[in-house]
Amino acid sequence: MADTLPHDRRVPPRVLILSVLALVVPVATTLAVPHAVGDYGALFWLAALIPAFALSFYRGIRGVASALVLGLVAMLVTYGVASWMLLPIPGALTWVVVAYLIIALWIAVQAEYMHRERDAVERMAFTDALTGLPNRRHALLHLTKEFAAAQRGRAVTVVLFDLDRFKQFNDTYGHAAGDDALRAFGEILAGLSRQMNLSGRLGGEEFVSILGGANSQGAVVFANRVCEALRDRNLGDGPLTVSAGVASFRPEMEAMEELLAAADSALYEAKRAGRDTVEVYAGGPLEPADPSTRRRHRDSEEHQAESGGASTGGTPDRRSASRARIEPSGLGRSRRVLLVESESHMTDILLTYLASEEFDVLHAPDVRAAFLELDGSVDILVSNLHLPGGGGPQLVTAVKARWPAIQVVVTTGVEGTQAAVEALRAGADSYLVKPFGVPELRRHLVEAMERRSTLLEGASHAPELTDDDKARVRARQAHESVRRGVMDLVRAVELRDPFTRGHSARVAAYAAVLIDGLDPGRSQVDRDRLQLACEVHDLGKIAVPDAILNKEGRLTEAEMDQVRTHPRVGRQMLAPLLDDELILGVVSWHHERWDGTGYPDHLAGQAIPVAARAVAVADTLDALTRPRAHRGAVPWDEAVEQILAQSGTGFDPTLVSHMERVLPELKRIHDESGGVAFPGDSVEGTEG
Repeated sequence: MADTLPHDRRVPPRVLILSVLALVVPVATTLAVPHAVGDYGALFWLAALIPAFALSFYRGIRGVASALVLGLVAMLVTYGVASWMLLPIPGALTWVVVAYLIIALWIAVQAEYMHRERDAVERMAFTDALTGLPNRRHALLHLTKEFAAAQRGRAVTVVLFDLDRFKQFNDTYGHAAGDDALRAFGEILAGLSRQMNLSGRLGGEEFVSILGGANSQGAVVFANRVCEALRDRNLGDGPLTVSAGVASFRPEMEAMEELLAAADSALYEAKRAGRDTVEVYAGGPLEPADPSTRRRHRDSEEHQAESGGASTGGTPDRRSASRARIEPSGLGRSRRVLLVESESHMTDILLTYLASEEFDVLHAPDVRAAFLELDGSVDILVSNLHLPGGGGPQLVTAVKARWPAIQVVVTTGVEGTQAAVEALRAGADSYLVKPFGVPELRRHLVEAMERRSTLLEGASHAPELTDDDKARVRARQAHESVRRGVMDLVRAVELRDPFTRGHSARVAAYAAVLIDGLDPGRSQVDRDRLQLACEVHDLGKIAVPDAILNKEGRLTEAEMDQVRTHPRVGRQMLAPLLDDELILGVVSWHHERWDGTGYPDHLAGQAIPVAARAVAVADTLDALTRPRAHRGAVPWDEAVEQILAQSGTGFDPTLVSHMERVLPELKRIHDESGGVAFPGDSVEGTEG
């Protein structure tokens, strides 16, 4: 399999010219003006080090060796000619030669070190760390070269692979087993790919093979071998399988994205055909398209499920934004979207998807251009929060003030937690964290259109409402907008840490049962607010680095200190948005302990709000019975015993006593949520 890193170490002509001139200078000085320079003529030979420095950058130790040989040969020949011509030989020549050799050798050592470091960096930049295969960047660079060769007459075929039901496999066997499965598939691809071809990982469970000089028939044979080899591995209780889509270059294709889109379409057909099969793209003639829309896009029902995206109803949509004839869904028909985005790559992707969904799309690169496009006919504003010249939050605020029914979806790379607060305070209806998947974007658009329809329908009845009614409606809409934005952030946290997916919902279910023991009359704790508090209790983890959230093995004390910041960070994010002490109390103090040894404020006993005490037990119960990156899960009975053992130290004893009485109900919630314990796994911590 082709594994050469995509770097180019050819020596530029200007460097060769400079190297030749550097050798000409001492030769000319020695032979042309020996009397003028005297003994200093030997020093001119140090100019011969310039080729060594220059060539070392491109050729490493080989370049230095070449420069050293050329320099010594030039020196010997020059002084041989000078002796024959009876010209004076500088007395310091010997020392100059010694210095030349020492410096050249030092350059060689440094060049070798530099090239090894550069090779390591390039390998990291172009190799997938998990599978050892070329990564997406490397694969696309290789495909760019192959596509250019195909336009000159060489055949090229692309095969896209996607592991079937991989999320289900991960949920059943755990993150470590999922990684092992990806590594195993990577080994299969590497073993079956020919030396002149390249197979790489595009991301997640999706892989690509680029077969130079191959037609679709040969690619199908290759893909079937890969499918068969994976079945033979028998990963899991039943064999893990893979679907594949094959597409060959066509003369009418003008960009490699179109070739990828065709393979993507074939892959979707393989999924629809029942998975574990290979399909060849057999679309009709390719239709003209704007170059800006040549982006590959896929939105399959399997990826909808595996990304945790909400269903939008109807047949799941999956298409590629290319000129391939792929049936559009019409999701955005008769809807207008204003996209405010300055990054060209993100602009192309979003324009491609929105156009494929038949939205009427306007585009503005900055705030000034956005205001020129805005009017009441815009249904949805999709805007980057951080735009050239600033003004992203001000744009959101102005739009919501002038046209409240326009739905605002903010996208951002989340530069710290302040970005989230900034977007929601500005009035954004929902919030997308880059990088985001198409299923997630689709869900936001569907929800935005539903909200806009509701608002417009309500506006038609507005004259019938009193001023007080209108104020209550506006307050409810503002609250729902904030809640939606906050929940978008919660989903972003759970996407970053796949082990906690669904954790907040389970904690909410446990806490609702537990709180009845301390507040049977429901006078102290409002159940709806408790539900929201549980859903957002781990929001502050958005500020914890992924490397710590997903670290395999015990966390260091320094790393634990970073994790322990999440209650304070969560409160800081929510305080400007939600004036609710119950919710803020749960977020702040769900890791406090009854004996005062918890964090962040070391509260003890009754000083801990009753809701936070209940969530602490619920959080620990779910954390213990679910696997994490750094530890396995604990069987249900053992988890319960651990909590009972901490009655009066870690947890409110009254609450723990009530927990014993409602264990059947808690166990039912655990089982119905797909709880799977792993007997025999060791426990190294209980951070929820």
